[in-house]
Amino acid sequence: MKKFTLLICLLICFVAVGCSGNKRLVGKVTFDDGEPAPNGMVIFRTDTFVAKGEIQPDGSYRMGSERENNGIPPGEYQVYVTSIGEPPPPGVFGPPTPLCDPKYENPDTSGLTCKIPAPGSRFDFTVERRK
Repeated sequence: MKKFTLLICLLICFVAVGCSGNKRLVGKVTFDDGEPAPNGMVIFRTDTFVAKGEIQPDGSYRMGSERENNGIPPGEYQVYVTSIGEPPPPGVFGPPTPLCDPKYENPDTSGLTCKIPAPGSRFDFTVERRK
């Protein structure tokens, strides 16, 4: 029983130390014509960490909550974006129409990166529309 209790205590300490320094992040995704990119996701990725933020209809996104240390660890990230159009009208079946150029939907082709150094970081991204 003592080993189990010790293991739980060590695990809690490890998680607490590992999460310290995480940053909340906000920003906006717009198309190259200045219009907001609605209804999609912004994904930040490293080799060991992935974070997603939902894009709101005005193009804004937020990652992390109001809780302390619930956000993104500092570091360099590849960023990619998925932005979908409005759902089909009632009675019409099928997926929503993608709005972003497909290159932004892959971290290796998006060309988007960021370095998260400090609390309250803001990263805005401009993407091209699908042709």
